Amino acid sequence: MARSPKAGPTRIELITAPIGMQPGGYLKKAYAGRDQAVVTPNLELEVARPPGSWRLRLRWPCPEPVRDVSSDPSLFPDAAALFAPQQEQSPWVTMGATGAGVDGVLWRADAERLRTVSAEGLGTMKRGDAPESWRFTAAHAQGFWQLELTLPGWATLDRSGRVAAAVWRGAAQDRGGLKSVTPGWVEVA
Repeated sequence: MARSPKAGPTRIELITAPIGMQPGGYLKKAYAGRDQAVVTPNLELEVARPPGSWRLRLRWPCPEPVRDVSSDPSLFPDAAALFAPQQEQSPWVTMGATGAGVDGVLWRADAERLRTVSAEGLGTMKRGDAPESWRFTAAHAQGFWQLELTLPGWATLDRSGRVAAAVWRGAAQDRGGLKSVTPGWVEVA
């Protein structure tokens, strides 16, 4: 488990989500060998804790941003997500397990609002509208995305004090299980 970012941003090396664990056979065949190359090698995470809220800033390299996919169905938008474990034993790499799920927040470069996500294992992702009070700012500059999330009342993170992150780079055709992830839970409280 990675240590908590305390003063200033902490750089976290990312790994490629294991392709072999993905449900179904398509990804395993279409992207055989892809798990050898990390598309997004790292991210910086900075955490602040205003009363009753979380402010999390993520910054990661992305030399070719993809914001708009409306004109080409073969494109995928850049995206990032943070997950918190519902239970102490919730596994991060499988997005939870039955009875030990994860809750999270999803940002996509082509969306105006954040989404909530929850899962109890691979292939079980559910999305919903984020609370109106959850806000974000995102900017791409000099080859990096910077995303700041303000998340008041995220009860799962309040209880667990841990997050895991996932980053998708659209230009590399990241989507679904094709992503770069933290190598474990990161303590933030």
